Amino acid sequence: VEFALTIQDDSSENEIERYAKEKLVISNEESVLQWWKKWSINYPTLDVLPGSLLGIPASSCASQRIFSATGRILEERRQNLGDDIVDDILFIRNF
Repeated sequence: VEFALTIQDDSSENEIERYAKEKLVISNEESVLQWWKKWSINYPTLDVLPGSLLGIPASSCASQRIFSATGRILEERRQNLGDDIVDDILFIRNF
C-alpha cells in the first residue's frame, strides 16, 4: 500500500528512519528510478542517492579514465600522497 505524498519538515535522520520503517511498494510497471522521481518529495535528503548509486555505467570507459587519472596523480612528484588524498582528488575531478 502506497502512502500519501506529504511534505515533511524532518531532519535527515528522521527521514532515514521514516524511509526504513515504510512499507514501500514499487509496481511492476515502474523502475526504481521512476519510483524515486515520484516519491522524492518525501525523501529530499535521500533523493540524491539513486542517481549516483543506480546509474551504473554501460562501459568500462569511465573506469579506465579514472585508472589513468590515478596514474597521473601518483607520478613521481606525488608519490607521498596518502590514499585518502588521492581518493579526494579523484572524487572532485569526477564530479
